[in-house]
Amino acid sequence: MSKRDTIIKTATALFNEKSYNSIGVDRIIAESNVAKMTFYKYFPSKEKLIESCLYKRNSDIQSAILERINTNDLPLVQLRSLFNWYIDWIYTEDFNGCLFKKATMEVVQLYPSVKNPINEYREWLYELVFSILIKIQVEDAAALTNLFLNILDGVINDGTIDKNLINAEKTWSYIKKIIDLEKIEELVAI
Repeated sequence: MSKRDTIIKTATALFNEKSYNSIGVDRIIAESNVAKMTFYKYFPSKEKLIESCLYKRNSDIQSAILERINTNDLPLVQLRSLFNWYIDWIYTEDFNGCLFKKATMEVVQLYPSVKNPINEYREWLYELVFSILIKIQVEDAAALTNLFLNILDGVINDGTIDKNLINAEKTWSYIKKIIDLEKIEELVAI
């Protein structure tokens, strides 16, 4: 692993475990076991480091989700697989909330360039869900995409507070009911 990648991996783990504001560059340098000059060669500022961490996180999430959903061609199964990916992630031992949400809450005002990877992540996820819902043939894919993403955000928030608040099966059953209500009925010629 390159020194740059080591710094990103270390910083991401620390930001996830604690927060963006409570972790300083000196701690990241120490735990990455790199020289200060090496750190600043790759990341001239904490803003650039956070931005790089979020771009990497976005890439990792996209790869993992696409790997999961591409195991099946049925759009409803793909949507369920996407939902389950988030549920599985929430139940991992190192889950401490969403790094994109943390960045939005903690540092986006101080470091405006951090908005770029946050927006890329949200736009990618929106487009993915929207494309799946189009294949399912729902009446208003845009509205249903926003609703689905809001439900995901709520589940992530619940997982951050108390994982016992999550009832994945019940939540999915409600999502499925909404999809069923929104499906376009094909007209049958008489």
